[in-house]
Amino acid sequence: MSDMLKPVIEQFKFNSMIVSLATSDMSNEHAGHRVRDGHGSSVSFLLGHLLSSRYGVLKMLGVGDENPFAEQFGRGAEPKDVSEYPDISEFKSKWDALAVSFHAALEGASEEQLLASPPDGFPIHDQTMRGAISFLCWHESYHVGQIGMMRTEQGYPSTEHQVHAAMAAK
Repeated sequence: MSDMLKPVIEQFKFNSMIVSLATSDMSNEHAGHRVRDGHGSSVSFLLGHLLSSRYGVLKMLGVGDENPFAEQFGRGAEPKDVSEYPDISEFKSKWDALAVSFHAALEGASEEQLLASPPDGFPIHDQTMRGAISFLCWHESYHVGQIGMMRTEQGYPSTEHQVHAAMAAK
């Protein structure tokens, strides 16, 4: 593993755990609840969006090129009714499975790959793949926070509580 990306990889791993915990006890009805009086995002939409983003990172690293979530959840996609999405248990299963190959691809990235130019420009100074991946980690963390907020708004324990409980169980 390149030291150039080690802190970012650790943050992605933490995000993987948080999302897995945050969706483990959530009903499909609650996952589909849209904020802003039914016009905003839902946990289901955000999870699909994060899956799409992770597939995008894999493509940038040359690991596969099919993103089954791009059309419905990619950049610029608008949230829809939960009936148009997979069940939250399916999303969670896909999230947990993708996390394994995603982390492996990040850990296997060479310094040459990380210093190459990304396929698209990103709104940061570091216009390398390392910079792009770092930006996408921030992007993911932002949405993970939204998932946590939506979760507590519906009466579920906070993700912070879940992390502490998971750590205590180890």
